Amino acid sequence: MTIRDRIRRAWESITEPRHLKATYFVIYGVALATGFATLLRPPQSIEGALGTPLTAMWAAFVIMGAFGGMLTVFPGWWFAERISIVMIWTGAAIYFGVVLILHLAQSGSRLTQMGWIALGAAVFFVRWLLIRKYTFEPRR
Repeated sequence: MTIRDRIRRAWESITEPRHLKATYFVIYGVALATGFATLLRPPQSIEGALGTPLTAMWAAFVIMGAFGGMLTVFPGWWFAERISIVMIWTGAAIYFGVVLILHLAQSGSRLTQMGWIALGAAVFFVRWLLIRKYTFEPRR
């Protein structure tokens, strides 16, 4: 069996809609990498305002949520994926809150940063909307 056949077989083993599940798997992977980047090298302006322990907590929410999302997106364990999404939202909300406080307390604008945080959280809102009705993915 060639590598191409193995890739095709793996792709076909994913239940429909494959493209959405694969896309969200990648999105969860980016969130996981972002969580680890935040844990290992946090933004100095945020860490200074929030402190090291709370920055680590914010990163941990994103890491746990992203890892959970990666584990649950393909098998369709929607109840667990929703918990993962809430964890990611919690991390994003902490980050957004600190950026908002810095925006209000310091000179300069942080509106762009807040906008990108909101857009990132919105991606997970779309996923939540798609999976909100059932505990598990309905089998066809």
